[in-house]
Amino acid sequence: MNNLRIGLIGTALLIGLTACASFPSDAQDVTAPALQSRLAGKTYTARTANGVGWEMRYETDGRMHMTLSNGSADKGRWRTEDNRLCIDFEGQFPSGCSEMRADALRLYLKRGSTGETVALTPKP
Repeated sequence: MNNLRIGLIGTALLIGLTACASFPSDAQDVTAPALQSRLAGKTYTARTANGVGWEMRYETDGRMHMTLSNGSADKGRWRTEDNRLCIDFEGQFPSGCSEMRADALRLYLKRGSTGETVALTPKP
């Protein structure tokens, strides 16, 4: 019985991770100029599957600041390439590029470190 329970929990976790790894069906590719326009001068929030919240502020001069709900923070420079957002962090966060897609309200970022897709919501 315990083996069955462990197997069902493992299957549920795998299904959940798979669902988080894909973009929503209505999210479309976004060009570098369109992505630049949607990010520059704006702040976005997000929450990962493990519950950690993000706040990301993208300055018009290419600088960005990211703060996590656990108190971690970093800053760096951002740029867009094709349908990707690239960030060169100055401190503890890993630098790199993430594939992006968009719908009318949100941007979606596929995390390079985990493959998880995270919805970025503009902060009013």
